[in-house]
Amino acid sequence: MLTRHNLGTKEVEAPRSKARGSSLVVSFTLACIVLAAINLRPALTSIATMLTEIQQGLGLNGVWIGILTTMPVLCFGIFGPFAPLLSARLGLERAIALLFMSLAAGLALRLVPQSAALFASTLLAGAAIGMAGVLLPVVIRRRFPTRLGPMTGLYTMILSVGGASAAGLTPVFERAWQSWTLALAIWSIPALVAALLWSGLASSETATTGTAPLPRFSLLLRDRLAWYVTAFMGLQAGLAFIVLGWLPTLLRDRGLDVLDAGIVTSVSILAQTVTALLVPSLATQRVSPRLLIVLVLSATCIGFLGLIYAPLSTRIPWAVILGLGQGGLFGLALLFITLRAPTAEMTAMLSGMSQSIGYLGASLCPFAVGLLKAGHDPFTGPAIMVVAVTAACTWCGLKAAAPGYVLPHLRSS
Repeated sequence: MLTRHNLGTKEVEAPRSKARGSSLVVSFTLACIVLAAINLRPALTSIATMLTEIQQGLGLNGVWIGILTTMPVLCFGIFGPFAPLLSARLGLERAIALLFMSLAAGLALRLVPQSAALFASTLLAGAAIGMAGVLLPVVIRRRFPTRLGPMTGLYTMILSVGGASAAGLTPVFERAWQSWTLALAIWSIPALVAALLWSGLASSETATTGTAPLPRFSLLLRDRLAWYVTAFMGLQAGLAFIVLGWLPTLLRDRGLDVLDAGIVTSVSILAQTVTALLVPSLATQRVSPRLLIVLVLSATCIGFLGLIYAPLSTRIPWAVILGLGQGGLFGLALLFITLRAPTAEMTAMLSGMSQSIGYLGASLCPFAVGLLKAGHDPFTGPAIMVVAVTAACTWCGLKAAAPGYVLPHLRSS
């Protein structure tokens, strides 16, 4: 009787133990995704709030500052296509761990008050973020296949929190420490923590040792839906990087000091968290994705124009409107990657295409704004640019929202 009782206890405890283990793995994976998302924007938003100090401290002219703001986006496009190859060779989790280690090293380089170190740091950080950004939607697609909307929303929301934190805190650090280099380099610490967490996930039993063979990239280049998803990703990224790269400077041109400009930018990015969390979930339920596209793009354009033309006393409401638009916009761009790809391997391919080619095109936007604002009126050129990009993004987004999969013939074969 005692033996039978003990055996029965073991039979009950075994599935419970397995369930607890599975729950712990899911929670740990979720923590890794959250910490990864936190680290994908501080390298950009921290630089944006310190452009004046960087220009004065290093003696850079307007052309070099324009190159500095363009480099991260350019790196996203150049290095993004290598992400699926790195994942196939090392495994998904191990590749991401390596990328965040590289990001931490790149941000630490900003301690050195030299232009060569700053540009090398931006190159390394941009490459790491570009490849990690391609792989993280694959993690969501593979580990949370039945919760794509909520997980994409959580991911984009936390990404916005990370960007807002860097935009708001970097000027505070600079003023407290009297060192813009230290204020920029401090963001290497959360990147290092992310690298350690992903290294732990990579050593677990659930880690992938590689991915299935990838279809030829040239096939994806001939798919019309893949191009619509890519164009939508690139155009919304162009709007995002205009704001990240130039909004603090435009606000300072209007008369705000560095702390006020950082606060406004931070408020705008924090507002993104609301729609970043809600819009992807709504788009996978009963709300039309096309309606959501029109709403978030309208808010983005109107909020930006309000910030550069409306009275400064109303800057916070306009910042909130801008943020609400951009949060939902990026969430939809990421969601379309997972919704239009039928498998994790195809998600990696589409993510690589949309973020590499898309970001290459997006890199022209902050550079163009740098040239346009150098004229007599620093606001008219950026305003026209934002309106034109918004119109093109709306058209491509409506096309990308149409139901279907990329390369449907491969899915059915």
